[in-house]
Amino acid sequence: MKTIHLNLTLAAASAITLAACDQPVDHWTAEQDTAICTDRNGTRVPDAQCQTHHVGSVGTAFLWYYLGRNSVVPYYGERVAGGSFTRTAGATYFHAPVRTAMTRSAAVARGGFGSSARSFGSFGE
Repeated sequence: MKTIHLNLTLAAASAITLAACDQPVDHWTAEQDTAICTDRNGTRVPDAQCQTHHVGSVGTAFLWYYLGRNSVVPYYGERVAGGSFTRTAGATYFHAPVRTAMTRSAAVARGGFGSSARSFGSFGE
C-alpha cells in the first residue's frame, strides 16, 4: 500500500488561492476615456442601444455618457456617475471593454474543500 501525505502548508496556500479566484469583481475602472450607453434616466444599457438608434435626435431614448480615465464603469442597470453627457473637447473616447458588459448579480454559493469530499490526503492502492 502506498500513502501520499499532503503538506498542510501547501493545502492552506492552495485553498487561499482557489478562494481568491472565486471573488466577484466589485467594480470596473476605466483605463482610458470611455463612452457608455445610458437610457434617459442615466442607467447603463448595452452600447448597441446607442449604436442602433439616432443618438441625440429628438425623442431618442438612449444617450452616450462619457467617463474619464480611472472612473468607475457601472454594471448594466446601474446609474452612471462621475462623468458627463457632454464630450470633453479634444478627448478621444473608447467603448467600455467587453469584460464590463454584465449585470451585477446576487452572490452564488459554491462548495469548497469539504463541501462534497469524502476524504483527501492519502490514497491507497
